[in-house]
Amino acid sequence: MISFRNKRLLSLPLALASMMVLAGCAGGASEEPPPPAETESSQDESAGTFGPPEKTELAFGTQPFAETATLHIAIQQGFFEEEGLTVTLAEAAGGGAGLVPGLISGDIDVIYTNYVSVLQAAQEGLPLRIIRENDRPGVQGIFSSQASGITSPEDLAGKRIAINGLGNIMELTSRAVLASYGVTDVEFVEIPPPNMLAAIAEGQVDGAWLVEPFVTIGGSGDSPVVRVVSSFEGPTANLPVAGWIVTEEFAAQYPNTVAAVVRALDRAAELALSDQNVVNEVLPTFTALSPELVPSLNPISFAATSDFTLLQQLNDLMVQFNLLSGPVDIKALIVDVPGRK
Repeated sequence: MISFRNKRLLSLPLALASMMVLAGCAGGASEEPPPPAETESSQDESAGTFGPPEKTELAFGTQPFAETATLHIAIQQGFFEEEGLTVTLAEAAGGGAGLVPGLISGDIDVIYTNYVSVLQAAQEGLPLRIIRENDRPGVQGIFSSQASGITSPEDLAGKRIAINGLGNIMELTSRAVLASYGVTDVEFVEIPPPNMLAAIAEGQVDGAWLVEPFVTIGGSGDSPVVRVVSSFEGPTANLPVAGWIVTEEFAAQYPNTVAAVVRALDRAAELALSDQNVVNEVLPTFTALSPELVPSLNPISFAATSDFTLLQQLNDLMVQFNLLSGPVDIKALIVDVPGRK
């Protein structure tokens, strides 16, 4: 029997976030929604392209992960501006799930989050929709201090592991991979990613699910961390990771805006994959990574195109590990964006 234990530190749990979402829905009910976009006026059928965006000022919910470099590249290179969009940034505690309340309330227009949180929100009845894939499996894994003596997955039995949100992709991949090694009794502790390395150093946890730039930062200190096990191997190999999300209402109200956002992110992903220097230049502007460490950063698996075919594999794995009570309708979650790569 799987007996993983959970404990929350330093951020709101997903269940509370869901309550906040519902409260946000109630609080915003008095505001008049914008009129639906007219199909004939919003699309130039002769040219086969969308017209100008219906909404031009957008708030993006993001996280200080190297994987979100595509967003910052699109801003820095003027890709959003060329699409007629002005972008501001917002962050929240609790990982991507912590951004969901702001998305539902309308305070945030587009968020970056992991697909596990999206599928869970969908099962709770929250109208989230995926507009573009952002990143795929990379160097992410469970890391421990080199001095801890923890060198194999089996050494993590009974240990405390930091993740950025209970019930999200960090917990799912940890549980699935560790179970494949016969380890089912770890305790998950919720800690924001920027605080995970300190939590390891101070002995609050025995390990942490790290993402870049924290992998590179953690490997360069006086007490370096080392990867004990990959988050994406065995049952989680090639598992979809994260993307850009809007609400169902936003996608329906602002189809031209959604298409413009996707075009800008397409260009940013293409540039990120073709020119590492562009990625290196933007990373110190939004992460804790110093310019000196940038060349040491592990390659990021940016998604050149949006391939949602493996979301069903994620769906099944979430059901297997009781993060969903049953499968959700994947097709209903994906916005059909003409021209999306």
